[in-house]
Amino acid sequence: MNNVLGPVPDLWSAISWRPRLVQHRQLHLGRVLSCLIFAISLNASPACAQAVETALEHARIYPSPDAAPISDGTILIRGGKIAAVGPADEVRVPGSARVIDATGEVVAAGFWNSHVHIMPTELLGADKAPAARLQGGLDQMLNRWGFTTVFDIASATANTLALRRRIESGEIAGPKILTVGDPFFPEGGTPIYVRAYLKAHGWQDEEVSSPEAAAARARSQLDRGTDGVKIFAGAIVGGKIGVLPMRTDIAKAVVAVAHRRGKPAFAHPSNFAGINVAIDSGVDVLAHTTAMEGGIDQGPWPPEMIARMRAHNMALIPTLMLFDVEMKKEGGVPPEAFAATFDRIVSEVRDYAAAGGQILFGTDVGYIDAYDTTEEFQLLSRALDWRMILKSLTTAPAERFGFADRKGRLAPGMDADLVVLDGDPAKDATAFSRVRTTIREGRIIWGGG
Repeated sequence: MNNVLGPVPDLWSAISWRPRLVQHRQLHLGRVLSCLIFAISLNASPACAQAVETALEHARIYPSPDAAPISDGTILIRGGKIAAVGPADEVRVPGSARVIDATGEVVAAGFWNSHVHIMPTELLGADKAPAARLQGGLDQMLNRWGFTTVFDIASATANTLALRRRIESGEIAGPKILTVGDPFFPEGGTPIYVRAYLKAHGWQDEEVSSPEAAAARARSQLDRGTDGVKIFAGAIVGGKIGVLPMRTDIAKAVVAVAHRRGKPAFAHPSNFAGINVAIDSGVDVLAHTTAMEGGIDQGPWPPEMIARMRAHNMALIPTLMLFDVEMKKEGGVPPEAFAATFDRIVSEVRDYAAAGGQILFGTDVGYIDAYDTTEEFQLLSRALDWRMILKSLTTAPAERFGFADRKGRLAPGMDADLVVLDGDPAKDATAFSRVRTTIREGRIIWGGG
């Protein structure tokens, strides 16, 4: 059921549409009271959904990365879907609608973050944790940055599925969560940087030692409701080994199970050898660029590697600010080395995009605690123009993960996933991080009107 009014504690704020509602049109009281009764029983009817139509008026609207902007536009939301979008003088807004004056603001489709981890303490114990704690964690990590859909690509399966259930029930407000659940590490290849975390939280052993065992676990996780798989094609183990590649036969076994179910396979590559394992095993999405820990001395990706990745239709998630966080964590890198490393990272993204490779926005948030997306957009703007960044946030992931008929664009019939921005990303890419309001399926999950 799509509870358009949100959970019971938010009913009155749903009617008033938060503090910045600047214009009320008369609501038909009888219909509103009927909706309240239905919402309290968590069984709102389509007629009630129509009674709470919402219009965002006089915004600059970017319907999709490739469409012309609407300089003075209106979006009408009904029942969790977009009912109309167009120039303000062409969209009819019913007298009963709640109206948000978005003059001077920019509206785009809700953002995807295709690389997150449901790992912060605030989001653990999700089956029994107080709703307020979970809500606070979601707000700070995801909701306030415009994310209406996220792909969690390594976490404890049971916890992430529990969090997703509580979001989908309407108890707490958050993005749509897709998840791979527990990742697959090479035998002897638990990454050095997560060992303490896994031990502290009692996670299961994620290492796989045979194709049969790997395939069995992949089937088990997908049976529980996960949405893909993730392998560590190259795992950073430190010491003399540095990066340990996964055996290709094991990687192929995991990926094959996912593909038979129509699910995507992600890979953490770490270096060129890891990329080759990912390519050879049929991985769909590279979770990072590779210019560090075994890849830093190899320079930018050679044209031959880019051609192989393109031939396999791989997508790339840059996670650029991760490298800043990690290099600072290591005690600091000399400025000249830092600059050279970032030049290589940016060139990988730029070169892959120029070759026609698909780029998906992702930050690795949940592993890193840098929630603010401003730096990621600053760095991405060195490799991509603003329309390509918008594509990485909207249409590209929607297409890659099978949601293009519902998400990624602002058009009638699409899910009412929207982001209201206090700034124009066409002029400054960091405006993508200045989120005033996040709306998922017609419900505000962050900010106000």
